[in-house]
Amino acid sequence: HEEGVDGSFFYLGDGSDIGYEIGLVNIAAFIAQSMKETIKYDVCDENSWDLVDSKYPLSNSCGQLGQSYQDYHCPDHERHMECKVDPNMKITATTNAKWYGAPAPLFCGPKKEFPFTGFWDYTAVCHDPWANPPEYCEVYEGQKGGDFDMECK
Repeated sequence: HEEGVDGSFFYLGDGSDIGYEIGLVNIAAFIAQSMKETIKYDVCDENSWDLVDSKYPLSNSCGQLGQSYQDYHCPDHERHMECKVDPNMKITATTNAKWYGAPAPLFCGPKKEFPFTGFWDYTAVCHDPWANPPEYCEVYEGQKGGDFDMECK
């Protein structure tokens, strides 16, 4: 709460008479919003939502709003619980947003396999049953639009 992310901070109260109460209300509101989104949208993974030049970088899985998730570390007294970074790990989220053109689930893998990550283009048309051959959205279940843009520009 003191360091913040991209200029934003989570207010946990201040030294005033009701400062801690305001902080507790913010914590409760944050947890309630998280639960609402988890239940309403049936999600448990982070969505790709940080736009750069009107596109969603696939590198959002490494950090959004200027963060680098790989560089987070536990405090010294909890460092014994920290996992080492596995440079060969591959993982794909199981959930993602479902609006028209929503980015695919976040994924990451070794740099040797993904030397350039590209973008998710939410404006791409992937469903054209009248094309020859017909084209369908096949990146994730329920997809209605959008596609990977892997061109290095």
